[in-house]
Amino acid sequence: MGRNETGGVRTQKVIAVLAVLVVALATGAAVLSTPDADAANVTIKGDTNVVKVKGTLYYDLIFYETEEFSTLEISYSADLKDSSGKVQSSAVTPSSGALSNGVGLKIVVTAPSEPGRYTLTANFTETIDDGSPTSTVRSVTVTVVNPITLSTTIKNTGSVSLTDFVVYFKVDGKLIDESKTLVSVEAGAESTVTYEWVTEGVSSGKHDYAIVAGDENIGEYKDLIIGSNSSFWVGHSDYGGVTIAMFLLLIVLLLIAVYVYRKPVKNYGKPKARR
Repeated sequence: MGRNETGGVRTQKVIAVLAVLVVALATGAAVLSTPDADAANVTIKGDTNVVKVKGTLYYDLIFYETEEFSTLEISYSADLKDSSGKVQSSAVTPSSGALSNGVGLKIVVTAPSEPGRYTLTANFTETIDDGSPTSTVRSVTVTVVNPITLSTTIKNTGSVSLTDFVVYFKVDGKLIDESKTLVSVEAGAESTVTYEWVTEGVSSGKHDYAIVAGDENIGEYKDLIIGSNSSFWVGHSDYGGVTIAMFLLLIVLLLIAVYVYRKPVKNYGKPKARR
């Protein structure tokens, strides 16, 4: 009987523990699936967070209060800080102002002249009816990079001028969609196409690029000569010229060493004996 009673007690304890876990999970699921009815929806919305040095980015600040109210006041202040927390002067325009509920306000962010990671921070303050002001902070990371310049030449050897001919750049065989460029080339002339590629995360080393005609073009242009493949380097330069210069310097130093080693030493004779 003792063993059966002990087993029964243990069974009851296990059932109790399972019941607690079930209640906890059910409560947690309910909390996760229940929206916060009093929370405001606050966003900083932009097309991209990567920009070239001294370039510009555009963001929409949106504050939407879902709670019912009679009066509502919304204001914001925004700034751009570097990795050390230093505020970049005049980087955000307008840097402060009032907002309308649910209506986006566009701000312009001017990138600094130094590449790196920066933080765009917006502090929103709202006052509902006669209540106390409350603040909400949102931030996004802005990556400032030195653009990679891609350039090549297109030559029209035909007798018909080309207008708004669509070309794209390809890097390492991958088409860069945002590099779409309209080119106009007179008959018998040539034109240089240049594109500043703003990107991050390009691996170090050598990269090949070329320009190709877009599928949007109508007809064939057999008289159009597009420049050959070119290359650029990330992380270091092509050291061919430097290597040659260092090799020549080494030869010069070796010749000097050989000359000094083989130069005859003057014999001034034995010193005179003291009298």
